[in-house]
Amino acid sequence: MSTPKVYSIHGRGLKLNTREDIEPYLSELEGIPDVEEIHIGGNTLGAPACQALADVLKGLKSLRVANFADIFTGRLIDEIPTAIGALTDALIHSTTLREIDLSDNAYGPRCAPSLVPFLSQNTHFSILKLSNNGLGPEGSTIIAEALEKNARTARRHHVAGPGLMASANPADNAPSATTPGTFKTKLRVFHCGRNRLQKESMAAWGKTFAAHGGLEEVRLYQNGIFEPGFPSLIAGLSSCPDLKYLDLQDNTISEQGSSAIAKALPSWPKLATLNLSECYLTTKGASKIFSVLKTGTNTKITTLQLQYSEIGEKALVVLAEAILDHLPNLTSLSINGNIANAEGKAVREVIDALEEHGHGDALDELDEMEEPEEEEEREEEAEKRLDEVGEDDETLKAKLKEGAKDESVDELANLLGKSSLS
Repeated sequence: MSTPKVYSIHGRGLKLNTREDIEPYLSELEGIPDVEEIHIGGNTLGAPACQALADVLKGLKSLRVANFADIFTGRLIDEIPTAIGALTDALIHSTTLREIDLSDNAYGPRCAPSLVPFLSQNTHFSILKLSNNGLGPEGSTIIAEALEKNARTARRHHVAGPGLMASANPADNAPSATTPGTFKTKLRVFHCGRNRLQKESMAAWGKTFAAHGGLEEVRLYQNGIFEPGFPSLIAGLSSCPDLKYLDLQDNTISEQGSSAIAKALPSWPKLATLNLSECYLTTKGASKIFSVLKTGTNTKITTLQLQYSEIGEKALVVLAEAILDHLPNLTSLSINGNIANAEGKAVREVIDALEEHGHGDALDELDEMEEPEEEEEREEEAEKRLDEVGEDDETLKAKLKEGAKDESVDELANLLGKSSLS
């Protein structure tokens, strides 16, 4: 459904293969004066249809939102690079574009180079959504490097003045409202979940986030990032003082990653939402994070998601102290699936701390908590394995998952027994 200045054929299930197939819809689009948004997701477009759409996109001088999510269902991988390249290339010189959604398309590493010209050259968009694309570490590194180049391009334009890629909006050409001598790109929101970024691409992403110091929202959920990748990633994000929303759900953060996050927390005074669910923080790792929150570095936090992260009662006691002393705005807390008695002292202290600020209803359900005895048994088993082979359980899992080649791999697999490698 389209409204004034918004054109949408979203969700119609159209199969638009050729220029002739898409022509009727392009006529509708061209009939909307000063269109600001275009939504074409939920349809499948061939390369010729995308090229025809690209020709029209080049003439849209007021376009602010381009939603190209889920537009290649059923398409062969051979035609997607040309198709998505045509669409994004058409927007390289758009000075009005603010948001582009390229999610839910099966790009894989092969399509990443097709996105580079737009991602490296257009410095005006502030919201980039690129989730569920199967990029892998190779493809995501290409994307990260393109965005880092984007930051360099933006700085060059900033120094040169409004002559290069000047926006149609005079306010956009004014000096950034930052401390004298500093510069922030326009990128504020970045989503890149379910893309198998893995630890191999984290050095590149760390550099990219450091280059885009104005970021306010970053979502990197379900990316198979293991513990060693987090120091580089978080170090880059620590250069983003305006960060308000950080989502790292379903990655393996563990103690090393937790230490990096704990160190970075003072760099994010505006942080409001932190999602570390399903991240294997462990009691030790979580305690490091909560101990920093206890110092009052992040008093604006409203949402803290910590489900299924192997957090024990010792860490929850520290969390309760942090809430009581320095988290007066916390209105949503999730700790379900961790290792604590739901009716025990540690959880009671968390509830009491929330109630002290008038947020007794902030705590989510606790119907899948694990008994503390189970944590003690796991710790004892981990210590036993450490004594036997000189490495902890998670290190062994990581080695096996990454295909470590040494003479003890078979022995390690046997020692892990039925441990999950997921």
